[in-house]
Amino acid sequence: MQKLFEKINVQKALLFIALLLILIILIELNYFVSGLLGAITLYVLTRKFYLKLIEIKKYNKNLSISLIIFLIIITFAIPLWIILEILVPKINELISNREVIVEKFNAVRILLENNEFLQRFDFSVTHSQVLQLVNKVASYIPSTVQWVGQTFANIFVALFILYFMLLKARSMEAILKELLPLSKASKRFLIQENIALIKSNAYGIPILGFSQGVIAIIGYSIFGVDNAIFWGLLTGAASIVPVLGTMFVYIPVCIYQIASGDVSGGLILTGYCLIFVGGIDNVLRFTLMKEMADIHPLITVFGVVLGLKIFGVMGLVFGPVMLSLPGILYRIYKIEKSILDQESANHQSLPQT
Repeated sequence: MQKLFEKINVQKALLFIALLLILIILIELNYFVSGLLGAITLYVLTRKFYLKLIEIKKYNKNLSISLIIFLIIITFAIPLWIILEILVPKINELISNREVIVEKFNAVRILLENNEFLQRFDFSVTHSQVLQLVNKVASYIPSTVQWVGQTFANIFVALFILYFMLLKARSMEAILKELLPLSKASKRFLIQENIALIKSNAYGIPILGFSQGVIAIIGYSIFGVDNAIFWGLLTGAASIVPVLGTMFVYIPVCIYQIASGDVSGGLILTGYCLIFVGGIDNVLRFTLMKEMADIHPLITVFGVVLGLKIFGVMGLVFGPVMLSLPGILYRIYKIEKSILDQESANHQSLPQT
């Protein structure tokens, strides 16, 4: 018995050292963490299709992986590149043209300063304050360009890691399951819950952004907003910030429409955005994503905010996963406790010799 305990302690020590080394490596290579998380996400999404190709259809492994990577590039990387090609130059052009911004702001400023309610608070904004704000936003443009480069670097890293994860899929999964110091029931629950969470966010967030972007483009086009496609894409991109994200785009657009003289059109556009652009957020985020993984809406909202701060773009997927872990671990504790209680009850029921 003593040798058994010593063996278990050695195994725990080795596992702890391995986890510590992995943590150190991740800290030192933090630039590639998003790529690693992206590879994990892509692995979860493509695993079943890959195993079907090689185990049922008996396709060659390298050919199957090449096909999957090609499909990922066509369905994900290229559309992302197109969106960035449209958004980034437009944002640079918009920010660099100070005179146009000040001109548009003047229309909004006159509208706000003539508002009877705001006059009670002595509301006023000067040209210099506007220029200071524009210059501050413009200072982030280089980091935006750097972010675009980093995004494509992480896509390459994700695809590179994904290749080796798929190549050794079964053996890798077997090793990971063996390393988990849990019962079979707990292992199954942990894996299924995390897969459901990853799929929910990986599918749900792009669907949400695309839906809100299309609805916004339709509304902006109907009510005569200049550069409707650009502002619609920006609205869709802003949907990554839950609840309030799109409002930071469509509220200024609606205010400018009103300030430009199209009062009725601007007011109707505001109602359209609140009902349809904002409404689709509630419908999809709190129904579709909750249906795919039984996750509380607040975990979705705050998980995305937390994830963006810690992991960057991939925090959209792994933020909610991270915030869900305490609840998952508590349920695993209950599973393990139930198993121990059952074993103890069975042991006590055995006849005494």
